[in-house]
Amino acid sequence: MVKKKLEKVISNAAENFALEIVKAIKSATLQELIALQESGKKAKPGRKPGRKPGRKPGPKPGRKPGRKPGRKPGPKKKVVAAPKKRVVKNYPKCAFPDCKKNRFPRGKGFCGEHWNMFKEGKIKDAKSYKK
Repeated sequence: MVKKKLEKVISNAAENFALEIVKAIKSATLQELIALQESGKKAKPGRKPGRKPGRKPGPKPGRKPGRKPGRKPGPKKKVVAAPKKRVVKNYPKCAFPDCKKNRFPRGKGFCGEHWNMFKEGKIKDAKSYKK
C-alpha cells in the first residue's frame, strides 16, 4: 500500500512538472527558444571513454637517415645562400697577341688553336711573341 501511495505522489509530481514546462514553452517568444537551443550546443565533444593516451613518442637518439618524422612533403622554402667566393687560379695564357685562352700543356706556350697553326707553319715561335 505504501508503494502505491509513493507511485501516486511521483506520478502527480511528474504530471505537474510536465504541465509547467508546456506552459513555459507556450508563453516564450521565438527568439528565447532559439537562444535556448543555441546555448545547449557543445563547442567541443567531450573525451571518449577509455584509457588515457600515453606519452607521445619523441625523437629517438640515433635517428635513422631519411626524411624527418612528421614532416609533410611539399614545396621547399628556397634559402638563398651567400655566393661562394670563387677561387681564381692564374693559369699561364697563350703567347699569341690578344689571345686570352689558357696554354695548351704540350703546346709550347700556345693554346690548342694557335699550337695547330704553329705546327702548320702559319705563325712564328712562342718566344718571338713574348713581351
